[in-house]
Amino acid sequence: MFQLVIFDPDLKNISALKSAFADLSTVTIEKTDKMLYLEPPSGIDVLYLPLAAAERWGSKPLIHESQILTTTPEDREHGLPPFIVTGTCLAPTDPRGPLPEATLLVDSAFAAIRAFNDEHDFRLRRVGFWAYNLLKGVTPSQLRTILTRVVPELEAGQTRTCEME
Repeated sequence: MFQLVIFDPDLKNISALKSAFADLSTVTIEKTDKMLYLEPPSGIDVLYLPLAAAERWGSKPLIHESQILTTTPEDREHGLPPFIVTGTCLAPTDPRGPLPEATLLVDSAFAAIRAFNDEHDFRLRRVGFWAYNLLKGVTPSQLRTILTRVVPELEAGQTRTCEME
């Protein structure tokens, strides 16, 4: 089962997110002091970063696909998790707007994580996102709808084998 961790420095966002996800034990909302892409809270296995922020690890603009990239030991010493999941690109014919774009972001990121988990003994379970990347024109309740539709593993009672082996 996945544990989604959403973090943000804004108390208003934190409150709204906590309210929207109050009954989902698989989603944790954390307050940070600042939003610094490369300084997420500790304890996550993989951090979502937009393509530009993940360039130093070799991100590529792939249509409808995210990548899982490995951080360096030095990165990990400075607080990054072992892996980064990248953003993706839209196709020219894709619908535009906050809801379809947020859906594609979540779908492609979790598809990459699932593919990684299917191919490796180490499972990515604790997935971190900055709220900023998920709430661009999307309300917390809309985000909940997107997440529970695209990532059914987050729904209470549904599990997927994603344990550390």
